[in-house]
Amino acid sequence: MGAMTNRRMGRSIIDRLPRTTITLLRRLGRLADAQGVALYLVGGVVRDLLLGRKPGDLDLAVEGDGPAFARLVAKRYGASLVPYERFGTARLIFVDGRKVDCATTRRESYAQPAALPEVQPATLSEDLYRRDFTVNAMAIGLNPDRWGQFYDPYGGRRDVRSKTLRVLHEGSFVDDPTRIFRAIRFAQRFGFCLEPATLKLLRAASRTDLIARLSGPRLRNEILLLVGERNPAEQIHRLAQLRLLRFLHPRLRLGARAARVITVLPKALRWWSEQSRQPIDCPLVYLMALLSESDAAVIHGVSERLQFSSAQSRVVDWAGAKTSHAAKMLVGRKFLRMSQIYHLLEGMPAEAMALLAAKGMAGKSGQGVRRLARRLAQCLSQTRRVAVATTGHDLKRLGLAPGPRYADILARLFDARLDGEIRTDAEERTLAGRLVDTSR
Repeated sequence: MGAMTNRRMGRSIIDRLPRTTITLLRRLGRLADAQGVALYLVGGVVRDLLLGRKPGDLDLAVEGDGPAFARLVAKRYGASLVPYERFGTARLIFVDGRKVDCATTRRESYAQPAALPEVQPATLSEDLYRRDFTVNAMAIGLNPDRWGQFYDPYGGRRDVRSKTLRVLHEGSFVDDPTRIFRAIRFAQRFGFCLEPATLKLLRAASRTDLIARLSGPRLRNEILLLVGERNPAEQIHRLAQLRLLRFLHPRLRLGARAARVITVLPKALRWWSEQSRQPIDCPLVYLMALLSESDAAVIHGVSERLQFSSAQSRVVDWAGAKTSHAAKMLVGRKFLRMSQIYHLLEGMPAEAMALLAAKGMAGKSGQGVRRLARRLAQCLSQTRRVAVATTGHDLKRLGLAPGPRYADILARLFDARLDGEIRTDAEERTLAGRLVDTSR
């Protein structure tokens, strides 16, 4: 009776998937059967379906050789394959863009806390036990003779129903400190509460220096995932409460002004999306908001700790004084020419402009906020429309020898266009002539 109940449960869960996905899973189950291996749908997708949420990529577990099965699937369906042999996993990317992760069921051991695990093939039950939380330790059989069989050896469904986040064993946060960040992220995303013993273990692990042992890329991945959630303000406050910001930099704090910037950032990001089609890295903007009242040394230190790329570091470098100065000028100066506004924003990446808008919105002056938004919008709009007709060849024809003055004159012409001093090509040629004459 229990097995029948479990099978009905699993089938009811699988039936919540799109029909095309169910068809694919049935085909993969038959293929696994032909290869003599057991195939399961596992992890977050089962949790999300139980919660009534749209699942992301599919995670499959194979009691057998996961990468070998993935290679067979790739050949059969023309999917591309990205193997990770060390961990017995592979990622399949189908021609329709669908992504499926396929892994050997395995047990993990840790040579030392925070190290990457050593893995060995194991049973499904052992594979589920190595996972982070009970709500991620459920599986559904996909082979024809066990289609829809629901496996829940550690009470994951019970914890989903009670909205409880629970680790599977006491050493979970010690083995893998990234689970501390995952716990904060999942609790906020799903509205879960940490089970009392789990919360106690998390707090104990947070007080140690285990997170300091994580590599830059592993820590960066968890931080960017956390600030990439729908409303990361609460997660950031949780990091501060647990004193986890010290692992980004010993002097990093969440001050009152940075907290206000983070609070208004969703509004600033919406404003940015209305003003520009330029893509923006929202998680990076939230991290910049956290750093917005930090000095240059702290900002540089965080970039180094997280091993940002040079491009990311250049963006994050705008988090502090550069955008604060621009916000102060745009809010506080009653009269600014459009060219002055342009030069305040010159070279500023999209992420920094969104942060700049948030810094203005976090101020107390409603008039100042409106002034900043208006000036930013006008500058973005006008710089898209304004262009200088004069070229270096024109300046040469006017008798000016090639040199650094070319750039100066062209910049002056652009400023004049922005400020409305000149409106026609004829007026521009006249001004260019005067500027050339004064340069001789």
